[in-house]
Amino acid sequence: MSEAQFTEWVNRRSRLPLAVGGHSLLIRGDNLILVDRGQFVYEEALQLVRMLNSRNPFVRINANVMIWERNGTLRLIALGLIALILIVVVLFARR
Repeated sequence: MSEAQFTEWVNRRSRLPLAVGGHSLLIRGDNLILVDRGQFVYEEALQLVRMLNSRNPFVRINANVMIWERNGTLRLIALGLIALILIVVVLFARR
């Protein structure tokens, strides 16, 4: 998926989702694009498409983290890690 194809998809106002790098993009509203249920404005979504198409794996990981942050997955991951750390601390404290 190139940037030109992305801008063409946005300009057509297609109701069909677009797949980029394993993520689904869907147009909602005037300037709002949903990426895996996370809301991005057009400029952010364009930057995200650039990042997902990058050859650099760190840039692609950063794009995934941005998506996780916007759709709430990153918060769940952080809470799960905190719970896991608390369980380990409690188990070691009992010994």
